Amino acid sequence: MNYLFVCNTGSDTLSQINLNNFKEEKCIRIAQDSERYGPHGLCKWKDNIITANSYNSSLSIIDVLTGKVIEECYIGGNCNDVAVYNNEAIIVCGESNNLIVFDLENKRIVEEIPIGNLPHSIDINYELDLMAVTNMENSTLSILRCSNKELIKNISVGCYPTKAFFSEDNNYIFLCESYLGHHCCGFINIISTKSLCSVGKIAAGYSPIDLCFEGNILYVANFCEGLIQVIDLKKNKITKRIFVGGMPRCIKKKERYIFIGDNYGARLFIYDSLKDEKKSLSIGKEPTDMTLY
Repeated sequence: MNYLFVCNTGSDTLSQINLNNFKEEKCIRIAQDSERYGPHGLCKWKDNIITANSYNSSLSIIDVLTGKVIEECYIGGNCNDVAVYNNEAIIVCGESNNLIVFDLENKRIVEEIPIGNLPHSIDINYELDLMAVTNMENSTLSILRCSNKELIKNISVGCYPTKAFFSEDNNYIFLCESYLGHHCCGFINIISTKSLCSVGKIAAGYSPIDLCFEGNILYVANFCEGLIQVIDLKKNKITKRIFVGGMPRCIKKKERYIFIGDNYGARLFIYDSLKDEKKSLSIGKEPTDMTLY
């Protein structure tokens, strides 16, 4: 398969984008009846997509082949993000300040783990057996062991960290210090997975809110500037600024194309890095997270 899935918080939908022709193949409604769900984060699991729904504090499991919701599981606590470890969904709950461990086979909660204030996102690294959770309100990054869910360290970072991802070589964690609401520059904090300490920061414009990477190049979405910052990690600096407009909220890259969700304009920007060209595709309201499938 060659798809991009985008969860649209404001319209309670999941957009399935065919990357062969850059068209929305399916618009999958997550909400039932008139209730608001607010899909905010998503991940892959087997032949399914799982969405973490912030408004009604649930998980939705969507069959990719049929494009239908096949299961809905109430979790509680304002579900902001989700990742899968083996057959467990690890859910970030922003209201209860917990991680919820949910058994996907038996459909039951097996553990609740206290975490920092207003946890926002999670990334899992199987090889290192580590997970990284950003806590926006108290500006920390929590590192936990995946296998036993033990909290290893809370790392103090800059204001309002939004996303953190393990590097491809497993040596670093790249963290967006967004400084949302502050009229000042945000940063990409680079944290060593060996020492669990910061080894450097790179200025990344106003409100760096999400990132993706390819080799030594970082692509950073700036929520308040309508920009994508291109950072060369060897040079430790921004080498290019790509103006796309709107309010870039989420970003992914595949081959020559960069995909950016415009939270303000209900659009998906598709930027061809080879031709330096951009086009847009109308999708649901408030695209907030995306994953390649």
